[in-house]
Amino acid sequence: MADLDEIRDILEQVHLIQTRLSDLNGRLRRGPTLLKTQEGNIQKITAKLEQLQVQHSALATEAKKREQEVALHDQAIARRKLQLQEAKTNKEYQALQMQIQADEAARGVLDDEALNAMERAENFVEKFAPVEAEIKKAQELYETTKQKFVTDKPQIESEIADYNKQLQVEEAKMPKEFRDVYNRLVRSVGGSNALAVVEGDKYCGGCSHQIPVNSLAHILAKKPVVCSSCARLLYVPTDFEFDKG
Repeated sequence: MADLDEIRDILEQVHLIQTRLSDLNGRLRRGPTLLKTQEGNIQKITAKLEQLQVQHSALATEAKKREQEVALHDQAIARRKLQLQEAKTNKEYQALQMQIQADEAARGVLDDEALNAMERAENFVEKFAPVEAEIKKAQELYETTKQKFVTDKPQIESEIADYNKQLQVEEAKMPKEFRDVYNRLVRSVGGSNALAVVEGDKYCGGCSHQIPVNSLAHILAKKPVVCSSCARLLYVPTDFEFDKG
């Protein structure tokens, strides 16, 4: 059977490779996830712009409606002025004059309302520019992220393939009893969480749980030991010092 140093070196190397693989696979997953998040942000900002456009359309419609009301009053006033010229009696003439005055007064109010509605619609357009700039910035960020991922992906996949080959070599070196425990942990918790180094001569490097003295003694006796808290397969570092106390 391999001696303690050999077992430690094998487990340490496997742990380093698994940690690196976890990082690389994480980068590979984060790319599409980040792009999806950024796409969602673009859609969110675009929806904000569309809502502003709907609001502007409503304001423009209202302004148009006010303009039409003013035009209708102008037409009504013009008709009454014609009628005024054709009035046959003084009473009819005075009645038309009063009606024209009332129409002109109403027309003035409507004209003010129309102008205000037009100003609101015109001023509202100013809200578009900041949101459009926000969309542009989000789209540029998306394209930059996408290009970086497209560029990095082949290199990441190549590194993953290389590390997987190295991992197979190192795993094959494990003594059977260690390999059986390790394989079970890889299936249940994943490769990067299958191993942990003993830190501070008595703590699990995975969860900081204090390792019992008898468990440390079993590790030194070249027996597979898992942390009672996080179930990682433990190994001791090169500078480990066994304190039986």
